[in-house]
Amino acid sequence: MFRNFIGLKVIQSPTLSRSFQTTAVAQSKKSILKIQSQERKEINQLRQRYIQEKKFNIDPVLGIANNPFLNRLEAEVREPTVMGLGYQKEQVDKLIHGAKEARNLEHFQREHLEAETLRNQEIVNRILNMKNRSEAEILKFKVDLARKEFQRFDGDTGSSEVQAAIATVRIHHLYQHIQQNKKDYQNTRILRMLIQKRQRILRYLKNDMPERYFYTINKLGLTDTIVNMEFNFDRRYMQNFKMFGDRVLIKESKSAREEERKQKRKEKKILKNKSLKELRSMKKALE
Repeated sequence: MFRNFIGLKVIQSPTLSRSFQTTAVAQSKKSILKIQSQERKEINQLRQRYIQEKKFNIDPVLGIANNPFLNRLEAEVREPTVMGLGYQKEQVDKLIHGAKEARNLEHFQREHLEAETLRNQEIVNRILNMKNRSEAEILKFKVDLARKEFQRFDGDTGSSEVQAAIATVRIHHLYQHIQQNKKDYQNTRILRMLIQKRQRILRYLKNDMPERYFYTINKLGLTDTIVNMEFNFDRRYMQNFKMFGDRVLIKESKSAREEERKQKRKEKKILKNKSLKELRSMKKALE
């Protein structure tokens, strides 16, 4: 299309008009492809972020929740037949029976002797029951069970998997203690050192005996990512993994809060696409 500025008459060229239309269509298609490419890029970035969050969403201190090995230790402690101070149920029963026989020789009346025997047995069971023992003795009992579970031979106390198992039991015990005593900074420091020690032991075991390493971390509820990640037991961890519930330990800056809101708006916009079922399911799994 050209203009004749003298007569202001418009001269149209069919060939040029068609070429301009073709160019416009090509540019329009190119713009659409660019927009689609940008959308795919954003979707892929969001998918990768969800994958990373899912990978690192496991508690680096406690490991995977509801670990069967640790649950079994707790069940052993609550078992009514488990006795403290190293006693076995059979030994206590023999002791009570021996006392009964000794009193029987003194010609006590049988009904009084039976009642006294039952009362004494109940008292001894209550005193020696693990539920009524001190926290230190309960911890010692769990440590002994963990050592027997992972030992390579009888009396093994120095192998890497035994040390890692004992450290894990102590970590869970101290973790519960700190949850109840938020200002116990000394035990918080001890817990931090125990976590670092466990990571060093497991990294050494991975290089030394990979098969035993993967068996150990699987049984302790840990993952290879947790063992090899750079991690600090600090306020950031306590807030992110809700060690003290919803208590705010770190106040974010205004710019950080704005950036987080921006990311959430962008994420919400992407998730509106009905074809992104996988992303929505991943997001739901993280929440």
